[in-house]
Amino acid sequence: MIEKIFKESLRLAGLLRPRYPQSLGSSISNWEDVFHKLGKPIPKLFRTIYSNVSGTERDIKEQELMDFTPGYRLIHISEIVDESDNIKNILIDEKLYDNEVLIPILGNYSSDYICYYKNNDGEELICSLRNDSGELIVKHNSPEKFLETVCEFYVQGVYFLDSDGYLDYDMDKEHIVGSSINHGIAYWNE
Repeated sequence: MIEKIFKESLRLAGLLRPRYPQSLGSSISNWEDVFHKLGKPIPKLFRTIYSNVSGTERDIKEQELMDFTPGYRLIHISEIVDESDNIKNILIDEKLYDNEVLIPILGNYSSDYICYYKNNDGEELICSLRNDSGELIVKHNSPEKFLETVCEFYVQGVYFLDSDGYLDYDMDKEHIVGSSINHGIAYWNE
């Protein structure tokens, strides 16, 4: 199910920016070895992403192809360990328990992140982590809801291209559509 939703998000992104899906590159053969350096099991979300694509490198030359969501790139597999180390320096509460998992999915140039978070209860959540606050904020109560929301943002025109060809979004529409998909998540009602 999650692979189908991820591929649909790429298809929809490609309708708006035809070169975007290809810009993510193909999966590299040893991507799992890179992930094992994190010392945690590989969540299904990351298996889905990195078995299909490599991601966007921080220094991409064609900036109009950077964003998976407005302002955030899908972190390249070669940078996942460094970006994971970076989030440890940002967190207010660094004391994640041994069985908790926090791995960045998306990042921006200000070192803000969208992260996969598996808590002690085994819940898989998608959270934002802002560099300036160091606080995890729940945005989606599952990886599937995260990807469904991205897809719906494309379908309902929340995401669009600005006059320079960069991915942008309608903030008001984002909260309306986001809250309709992510019931009970405080972030969407702020």
